[in-house]
Amino acid sequence: MINPEKTMKTQALPLLTLLLLAACGNPPAETPPPPPTATDTTATVPAARPDVVAPAGAKLKLVVAPPAAQFPDASLTLDTIIPNLKSMAVEYKFKVNGFDLKAQTPDAATRGCANSKDGQHIHFILNNAPYKAEYNSDFTEKADPGRNIALCFLSRSYHESLKSNKAVVVKEFTMPGESAVAAGDVTKDPTLFYSRPKGDYKQLDGDKILLDFYLLNTDLTDKGYSVRATIDGEAWTINKWDAYFIEGMELGKHSVRLELVDANGQLVPGPFNDSGVREFNYLGS
Repeated sequence: MINPEKTMKTQALPLLTLLLLAACGNPPAETPPPPPTATDTTATVPAARPDVVAPAGAKLKLVVAPPAAQFPDASLTLDTIIPNLKSMAVEYKFKVNGFDLKAQTPDAATRGCANSKDGQHIHFILNNAPYKAEYNSDFTEKADPGRNIALCFLSRSYHESLKSNKAVVVKEFTMPGESAVAAGDVTKDPTLFYSRPKGDYKQLDGDKILLDFYLLNTDLTDKGYSVRATIDGEAWTINKWDAYFIEGMELGKHSVRLELVDANGQLVPGPFNDSGVREFNYLGS
């Protein structure tokens, strides 16, 4: 007689053997490696540059001017330019919106620097020569022989530029004669125009001298560009496009030279990127 219990045990032995063999032939899955540690990118972020770097032992102070009165809707457009090839004069007709020529800028009385009694105006700069203040939207100025590049921008009554793409016009034209302007495309290339200081300053008008310039195709945030401002022989480095005040000047004649330079301190190529030495006077009365 067959013993059922013995038969079940006998049949279970091969099954148990197969299970043991399967377990030995298939090791447990490996534990996945931990995720990689996140890369610390803080070390690769360049440190922010100071707005201005003073030379060692500086006798003067050069500081960023406080925020000026803003004109967000101000715009300047050139309607017409009429060159007279015989007289070498050029007539300009502009349209100004959102900005009142001849008006006093609201914060002029508290700015602490020289201010035009004739009010707000257009700075007209031809071939980076000293600017002329134009208080009317239509005016006529002499041109140079050959290539001419006119930069025109809206200016507060204390001569600080409105640094806005809507408030500036650049116009290139050619007159008879041989040009003295070097090659360069100011519509594409980084370009520096000198604006202030200029002329005579009276101590009674304020103890701050405005240093201002205009940039095209760069705002000093790219490629390590800077403006080297040599003031009375002291070389300052400006890393932010803004208006600045020179403080601590003694009475007498002074000089400023502005250069647009690269990260290595080399002059950036361009017809106006070295202003040359500009002189001005700080007078007691």
